[in-house]
Amino acid sequence: MKAREFLARKKQQVEERNLIKQPLTAAELRALAKKAGGAESLVAPKRRAEAEGLSGDKLIAWLAEDGGRVRRPIIEVGGELTLGFAADAQEKLARLLP
Repeated sequence: MKAREFLARKKQQVEERNLIKQPLTAAELRALAKKAGGAESLVAPKRRAEAEGLSGDKLIAWLAEDGGRVRRPIIEVGGELTLGFAADAQEKLARLLP
């Protein structure tokens, strides 16, 4: 099941943004990194090797250059952030949503 379907079943309002066409700004990425426990958490699993050796502002700038480098979907519920839609993220969302 995709995240969009999951959230529709839970009757949640969704604000969608195509990160490929509209990448996150460095400021948006910094704010997300604080909630996610660091910018490293925002890197898409398939792009981690490319990000090796980058940290801090360099990593944020690298992520801001290409939205495909960011782990998706990014779902925020009640101040809690989930990245991706693997089983652990689905379980967390199931606990957070009515």
